[in-house]
Amino acid sequence: MNQKSFLILSFSNSISSFFRIRIAIILFGWIGITPTSFSQKIVQKSQQQWIQSYHEAKVSSKWTALLDGGFRWKDGFAAPNSYIVRGGMGYSLSPRLRVAGGLAHLGFYAENRVIRQEFRPYQEISHKSSIGKVNLSQRFRLEERFFKSRADSFDFDLMDFNYRLRYSLMVAIPIMRLSAKHPERKLLLNLGDEIFLNAGKEVKNQVFDQNRFILSPSVQWNQSLNIAFTWNTQYASTTIPNHFNLSHVAWLQIRHNLNFINGKEPRN
Repeated sequence: MNQKSFLILSFSNSISSFFRIRIAIILFGWIGITPTSFSQKIVQKSQQQWIQSYHEAKVSSKWTALLDGGFRWKDGFAAPNSYIVRGGMGYSLSPRLRVAGGLAHLGFYAENRVIRQEFRPYQEISHKSSIGKVNLSQRFRLEERFFKSRADSFDFDLMDFNYRLRYSLMVAIPIMRLSAKHPERKLLLNLGDEIFLNAGKEVKNQVFDQNRFILSPSVQWNQSLNIAFTWNTQYASTTIPNHFNLSHVAWLQIRHNLNFINGKEPRN
C-alpha cells in the first residue's frame, strides 16, 4: 500500500461517532477553561521550553520499570524554571490495562537557584484501545505532593501537602509511513488533553490546578524509539485568587522502550 492510500485509510477509519465525541469532549473541555471564559480574571502569559526523556524497560511478562526525567526553561531558555526526575514500576493486568506507582522529585527555580522542592509519590491506572488505525490512551493518576523550601527540615509532617488528581485522554493518528522497508517507521499526530484537580483539607479555593491541551506531531522510528515535537497550551491557577497563568510550551519528548525478557531491545 502506498503512502497516499495509507493516509486515506487511516483517516477514514478514524471517522466514527465515538471518536468525534471523544475529540469534542477534549476540545470543549479545553475551550471552557481558556481565558475567554474568565474575562473578569487576571491572566499572566508566558513562554516555556521543556525537554523530557521517558524510558520503559519490560523486565517480565507483567512488570515494567518506568523512569523519566526532564528540565524546563522559560522566556526562550533565558532562565531555568524547574526539573523533574520520576521512577516507578508498572504491572500489566491485561495487554491493554496497566497499574503503576512510583515517586517523583521536582525542584523549582527563582533567580537561577532552587528555592522549593517537591516529593511526589503517585499511583495510576492506564488503558489503551484502538479505533481502526487510531490509538486511544487514557490515564488516571493520583499524586501525594509534599513541598519544602530549601531551608526547611526534611520532616514530612512539617511540609505543605495536598493531593492532586489527573485525567489524561490522548489519541494518536497515523499520518504517513516514512519507510517502505520499515513499516513501523511512521509519522503520527498526537492530540489530547489533561486536567489536574487539587484535593485535601489544605485545599480551599484552588481545586482547579491546571489544564494542558496538547498537539504533538511525532516520529515513531521503530518499536523502541519515538520522538515528539509537542505544543502544550497550559492554563493554570495560582495561589492568588482570580490570577491565572497561560503558558505556551514548546516540549521535546523522547521515548525509549527496552525489553529485557529477551535480553535485547525491540527489533527495528
